Parts: sequence; structure tokens; C-alpha cells
Amino acid sequence: MTVGMSIDPKLLLSNFSTISLVLGLLIIGKTLLVTLIGRVFGVSTIAAVRVGLMLAPGGEFAFVAFGDAVNQGLLSPQLSSLLFLVVGISMALTPWLAAGGQFLASKFEQHDVRSLLPVESETDDLQDHIIILGFGRVGQIIAQLLSERLIPFVALDVRSDRVAVGRALDLPVYFGDAGSREVLHKVGAERACAAAITLDTPGANYRAVWALSKYFPNVKTFVRAHDVDHGVNLEKAGATAVVPETLEPSLQLAAAVLSQAKLPTSEIAATINEFRNRHLSELTELCATTGSSLGYGFSRVMSMSKSKPLTSDDESESVDGALAI
Repeated sequence: MTVGMSIDPKLLLSNFSTISLVLGLLIIGKTLLVTLIGRVFGVSTIAAVRVGLMLAPGGEFAFVAFGDAVNQGLLSPQLSSLLFLVVGISMALTPWLAAGGQFLASKFEQHDVRSLLPVESETDDLQDHIIILGFGRVGQIIAQLLSERLIPFVALDVRSDRVAVGRALDLPVYFGDAGSREVLHKVGAERACAAAITLDTPGANYRAVWALSKYFPNVKTFVRAHDVDHGVNLEKAGATAVVPETLEPSLQLAAAVLSQAKLPTSEIAATINEFRNRHLSELTELCATTGSSLGYGFSRVMSMSKSKPLTSDDESESVDGALAI
């Protein structure tokens, strides 16, 4: 309100060309300056330009500085009013400058992403390979393990920065939607033997499992679940095996804490294994109630239980097998 009341419309009309010139110099100058500083500090060019456009308008402190300069006799009231107009108009342009930066970023990103899309000719020689859907931390670990064993794989992700990381390591990582039939076809899903699904959101994991189950039923799908309900939904969508994303990391963290408490290594291992077996046994009971295997390898365990009672040794072996899966 204060800024608006200080603007003189007559001054804007009478000095329109001067105000336009100063306004252009302010926005262009600050954009170039911030872009240069961003590049010096390692920010990408397009990101630096976006930041420059968003910081190009003048700030509220200018009004305080101009008012004080007038009181000190450093600026004339007429020049101060002119600068008030320039800063006020530049602030009003902020949403359009931000939108312009977003538009430029989307154009550059679309151009960059084209080179990251999968090309069918690049994967037509793959056979019985693994598809990694999601190249985040978990997907990168899986890719490293497969690379060390010379097992062929191809990875997909919708984040271009992750794809760029994989490409920098000379890995077959492509940009694409894991739930798209066309994209899955381009990475040779009809010839793949398995898929490791490690996407960031439960919904994305579900879409990927559903698409593979519907269009490429030959692919065994191994997916992480956020919780039991999510695991049940994933299995209903066609997942071969569902792995809880919190169980093993939690047990490893607990083992580290117990070691700090000076417990013997053998006692720590026994405690961790006991909790794991109890947790999986509870899930087994839940599976028997709901008629779902949750993909932990319990299909085999439950079929065995129908033929003979499980001994403690059998249960341990079955759980180990499930964890191996």
C-alpha cells in the first residue's frame, strides 16, 4: 500500500522512455550479474539464469535507502520519485520474470532429456537382463552389484539428474516413465528376466508393477514396500516378491546401537535374528488370514506347512530363503 501510494502516474507517463530504459538496465544487469556469480559457484547455467531473473527486481530496502538519501540531500525528490517508479514496477514484474525462467528451464530440460530417452536399437541385444526402475540410492546400489558380477541390466528414472549421474559412470541408464508400456518395450522388457522396482513413491511403484504384470508377464518383479498395506496392494498388482524398506535398515541400525552397549557379537546376532524371525512369523500369520503371501517367499513356506509342520530349523531356513529373495 505504501509503495503504491508513492507512485505518481503522471511522472510515469511523462518519463516513460527514461523509466523503461532504467528498468531494462536494472533487470538485465542484475540477471547477468547473478548468473555470472552462480556460474562461478558451480551452479548450472539455466539454474543461474532462473535465479537471476527472480532476483532481478529491486527490493523493499531501496525505498528506505532512497528516502534516507533524500533526507541527507544526496538525491533530489524528483529523482527519488523516478527511482521509486522503477523499483515498484520491477517488483510488480516478479511473477512474469519467474514464469519466464521456468519456461526457459522447461525448454532446455526437454532438449536435454531427448538425448537421455531409451532407443530401441541400443537395447535390442539384451537378453535375460535385469531392469532397474528407479535410479536413486537403492537403484544405484543394485546397479553396482550387477555391474560387479557382469550381469546385464538397464535402468530407468524420471529425474534427468539421476540419469546424468548414471551416464557419467558409463552405465545404461535412461530417462523414462517406468509405468509406460512403450518405454518398457524400448528397454527390452519382453526379453528381460526380472525387474527391481525402487521408485520414490508407493503410487509409482504400483504403476510399474501393474504395467509389467499386464504387458510383460514374463518379467519377475521385485519391489520394495512402504508398509504391509502397500505390500499387499503391490502383490495384488502382480509383484513376484515384496521387500519391506524399513526392516533390514532398522535391524542394522539396532545392531550398531547394541554393539555400542558392549554386548557380545554373538548375543547381538541372536537378538537381531530373533526379532527378524518373530516379525516374519507375524507376517506369516497375517498372510494366512488374508490369503496373501506378501511376496516374502512365504508362498513356499505356506505350501510346505500344509504338507508337514515346520520345525524350528525349517523355519530358520525358510526365513533365510525369504531374505535372500
